[in-house]
Amino acid sequence: MASGTHKTDVKIDLVYQAAACLSNAIPAAIVHNSAAAVDTARSTSLSSQLVLGALTGVAVGRYVGNFTPNTTGDWTVTIKDNNSAGEVSKMYEVCGYDIATVGNAVSAIDTANIASQLLLTQSAVNVATASDGLLQQSSIISSVKSAQLVMQSTLGSYISNVESAVDLISSPAMVS
Repeated sequence: MASGTHKTDVKIDLVYQAAACLSNAIPAAIVHNSAAAVDTARSTSLSSQLVLGALTGVAVGRYVGNFTPNTTGDWTVTIKDNNSAGEVSKMYEVCGYDIATVGNAVSAIDTANIASQLLLTQSAVNVATASDGLLQQSSIISSVKSAQLVMQSTLGSYISNVESAVDLISSPAMVS
C-alpha cells in the first residue's frame, strides 16, 4: 500500500528506528523505482541521529536519509541494517502533482469571485421569481376581468328582464 502521494523530483525523507537502542550497523535504504528495479543511484546509507527515547530518556538509534524519485508510479524503499536486526519496506505513490500544492491551489480560489458569482445567481433567481410572480398576477387579473365581464353580462340580462317586467307592469292594460 502506498504511503501518501508525492511529486516527482521532490525529495522524500526516510526515517529508520533501530530495533535496539543503538546499532553499530549503518542501515542502507535500497530504492526500487516505478519499474520495480533497484535504483542504485538513489539507494543510500542513512545517517545516525541520536535522540532521547520518549519513555526511557535513553538515547535511541534513529537514522535518517532521503531519495528523490524522478518518474511517476509506485516507488518502494527497503531499509535494513548490516546486523540483520530489522528490515522495513514502505511504498510511496509518486505523481506529477503534490497534494499539499493542490490543497493550497484550491484554498487560494478567489472567494470574492465566488461571492460575486453567488450574487449574480441570486439576482437571476430574484428576477425569475419576480417574473413568475408578475405572470401569476397577470393571470389572476385576466381571470378577474373575465369574471367581471361574465357578471356584467349576467347583470345586463337581469336588468333587461327587470325592465321588461316593469314595462309590462306599468303598461296601460295592467293599470285599472
